[in-house]
Amino acid sequence: MIRRIVFDIETGSLPREDIERIADPFKESSVKTGNLGLEKSIEKIQQARESHIRKIADKAALNAEYGQVLAIGFMDDHGKSTILTGEEHNILKQFWDRAAVDCHDEVNWIGFNVLEFDLPFLFRRSLINGVSVPYSCRPDKRYWPTFFVDLMDFWKAGEWKAMISLNRFCKACGLEGKNGDGAHFQSLFEDDPEAATAYLENDLKITRNLADHLIPLMP
Repeated sequence: MIRRIVFDIETGSLPREDIERIADPFKESSVKTGNLGLEKSIEKIQQARESHIRKIADKAALNAEYGQVLAIGFMDDHGKSTILTGEEHNILKQFWDRAAVDCHDEVNWIGFNVLEFDLPFLFRRSLINGVSVPYSCRPDKRYWPTFFVDLMDFWKAGEWKAMISLNRFCKACGLEGKNGDGAHFQSLFEDDPEAATAYLENDLKITRNLADHLIPLMP
């Protein structure tokens, strides 16, 4: 019998100074000042410089060069969850150490949008942090190993641009949805780690419930 491991990751942005260090330099020449005069021209350029970094920072948690892994959660067939937190290097190492043992055809690693986001993000952050990724878990050019099951693919039905949120998919199937907003995970994680952990555990639970609903329909 194939075992199942449901997994999910939560990401956040790097510190502002790191984003500024990594980002392409701001080009003052891209700002059109016309006949504003020296003082107003300097003000406009400074506003554009700030906007340049702010736009990157606002989406940093979605981009591996500007973001970081804050937590990774697992849930087994018995509903027991494990949450990895701490230094990013250690989180990544623990994840791949676990994967090295269970990445084979007798285990399905199940998640939501993991082929488009979670796995590439984990792989890229591992490259940046100098963490080795087991050969059995690496993508083969464009494709990840088939033991990684992405529930988003059930919704896409071959239409690769079709997307839906985990929350809406669950609710459309008559299942319980999310208990918060992942966009606020980093601030919640910093202010109330227990609440952040509860949010991630709920994501694991509803992903598992969705898998229980979908997988029997398309074995």
